[in-house]
Amino acid sequence: MNANERHRGAFTSHEAPQMIQDLRYDLPGDTDLAKAIADRAFDADLNVTAHQVASLGLEYGTIVPMHYMNPDGFAKVVSVASPLFTSFEESRLLGEATRRAIDQSGERVAILASGSLSHRLWPNKKLGPEAWTSVASEFNRQVDLRVLELWQARRYREFLDMLPDYATKCNGEGGMADTIMLFAALGWYDYRGTAEQLCDYFPSSGSGQVTVEFHVDT
Repeated sequence: MNANERHRGAFTSHEAPQMIQDLRYDLPGDTDLAKAIADRAFDADLNVTAHQVASLGLEYGTIVPMHYMNPDGFAKVVSVASPLFTSFEESRLLGEATRRAIDQSGERVAILASGSLSHRLWPNKKLGPEAWTSVASEFNRQVDLRVLELWQARRYREFLDMLPDYATKCNGEGGMADTIMLFAALGWYDYRGTAEQLCDYFPSSGSGQVTVEFHVDT
């Protein structure tokens, strides 16, 4: 994870530079919280490092939401990366460790799971103009919509029981580690809060996208 005291740079997407280019950011970090998360992860036998490397920049999964939600840098940022080959259980343990570190910090913290729902992208030969605004698999689209129905009904146990298959069969980006970590931090089966859908479900380059806020008791 990125534990720098300050995050500064300019980002151009290597996947779609025509969509995201020269996106500049200057955000405060939270080194103490990053180290606390790493410590709690170590307690759970996870190999997690809180890096303080000045040249370690942020990726668009952090930069884009911060561009809209935190433009003036009022909130400090800790960027937690999901290793490409992490397991389902490791992601869950890291989410639980994150929650413990937050609880012990006494800080008011928002957790952003920055990914997608399904994530089967269109192959190059089919990547025409219409591909940017369509879902590549009707099966994936239908499962995404079912997931949103489960969230709206607070049927989280059913969703969590299907999550391993959902992440695999619907091509979850990074194994849907962001979603696994989020629900682990929320309390997994014990979570009872409201899921507020903030926009319509929409496609992007084959993947399924939505913004949902999961409310917690304060």
